Amino acid sequence: MLTSMTGIAALSGAVGPYDWSMELRGVNNKGLDIRTRVPDWLVGLDQVVRKAIAANVARGSLQFGLKVSLSEGTVQRQIDPVKLEQIITNAAHLAKLAKDKGLEFAPIGLSDIFSQNGFMDFEAGDLAKAELMQMLVAELPKLIAQFQASRQEEGQALHAVLEAGVVEMERLLHSSNKAIENRADEFETNFKAAIVRLKQDIEPSRLAQEMAILAIKSDVTEEIDRLIAHIAAARALLASHEPAGRKFDFLMQEFNREANTLCSKSNSKSLTAIGLEMKVLIDQMREQVQNVE
Repeated sequence: MLTSMTGIAALSGAVGPYDWSMELRGVNNKGLDIRTRVPDWLVGLDQVVRKAIAANVARGSLQFGLKVSLSEGTVQRQIDPVKLEQIITNAAHLAKLAKDKGLEFAPIGLSDIFSQNGFMDFEAGDLAKAELMQMLVAELPKLIAQFQASRQEEGQALHAVLEAGVVEMERLLHSSNKAIENRADEFETNFKAAIVRLKQDIEPSRLAQEMAILAIKSDVTEEIDRLIAHIAAARALLASHEPAGRKFDFLMQEFNREANTLCSKSNSKSLTAIGLEMKVLIDQMREQVQNVE
């Protein structure tokens, strides 16, 4: 079953004085790109997260985010004296500017100072931080498992779409074989009509020779054989348990190359129409393949 590169997972919890929530998102990408956003004071967690994700995910652009906050009423908050000094200094400077401009400046109260970001901070002991780190590391595999389940669920939908595309390609290939069988009579009729329009008399042996040369140039046996092989390869990728996105993308290029050649060598309206249907189908499949891991 195929796996999509798109997925999302989220977990949250609490330990000691901390509430935490972490999220993992993924979208399609040519390679593996992992970006993390974790508090700086959780030293080493960034590397743990990257290593755990890389061990489970082969491709995709992934974003991991962790938010940690203080549980209300569990730890005493402390005043940041540096921040307090900055707030008072700035307030005095603004009051002076306002007075110079003849403007009234309302006095700043404690509630105004308290509302400033960073004025109050919290401190927790090393033991509490260690417990938080331990829990986050323990919960990380659950987050990744949830993320993988999300990607696999979307992968099932991709699998169904691509499998239907392979079945349709087989149908078109079967139709092309029938068109090739009827092409000989159509080819001879069109060739003789062209000779008549040129108003030239050509000996039967020369006519047969020219028709043979054109028939060789228009032979699409190799293209049909390669398309059959590509269909078999696509079925093998659909049945694989390994990441198949890159191989599938390359295979779509090969499908498109053979369809283009089939159209250029067809010399038949019906065969050209089938080749164009193949190209439309291949483009539709390629769009879906871009999301396969």
